Amino acid sequence: MEFSQDILLPILLATIIANTAIVLILLALSRSGRRKRVATAGDHAPEFDEALMSTSYSDQTVPTAWMTGDAADRADANEPEPDASAGGPTDGQVDALTGLPVGSVFSLLVADEDARIARYHHAATVVVLELEGYDRFVERLGEEAGDRIVPAVADTLRRLAREADHVARLGPGRFACLMPETDEIAAINYVERVRRACDLWLESGAIALRLAIGWAGTSGDPSLADCQRIATDRMFVELRRGARAAGTTDETVDDA
Repeated sequence: MEFSQDILLPILLATIIANTAIVLILLALSRSGRRKRVATAGDHAPEFDEALMSTSYSDQTVPTAWMTGDAADRADANEPEPDASAGGPTDGQVDALTGLPVGSVFSLLVADEDARIARYHHAATVVVLELEGYDRFVERLGEEAGDRIVPAVADTLRRLAREADHVARLGPGRFACLMPETDEIAAINYVERVRRACDLWLESGAIALRLAIGWAGTSGDPSLADCQRIATDRMFVELRRGARAAGTTDETVDDA
């Protein structure tokens, strides 16, 4: 059976239109299915596990999730967000050489964190660090030499800490770090990274100094003020051990 050109052209045109319509319908159905899958996945997305983050300490410098947990606590308790301009340290409360809070400010931070621990029963750790041999170093080379070392140590402590941590300068060669939401085991990560970083550049510069470090944490029983005293005692134990290894007497270690 033969078809004339007048008959074939309409048939071909109708076939093309039908195929195009089928393709468009399939595309529309495919997009609709993807939207449904995305919506379903969003409805069942796993929640962020803040409890897990609060007990771990990774190598990243500033995990923002720690700050999120504190903000959530304040929101649950209907507490206002802290005012940085009103609550920040004044010039008299900041060490001019390092830009870190001084000891009196650190004591207030410890007291504030103690109150939060009493309310929420979270862990926290205090780390106390001292440059072993700093006094002898300054006596031998002068204060200018010490003023070049201290800011570098302060910068290392601050750079390796998290945003939620509080680093302060307590004395000429002494520093401290308050670590909220951190038990002693988790704090070891920070301690060892600080020790490695400082020892590396001190040794590379042929500087006869090293860090003595002590730390203590609370899970709700001892106060953070007690933890600071325990951490200081442990730091002095390491200082005495280093003094004996260097052949110096215990009198060179100041227990003040």
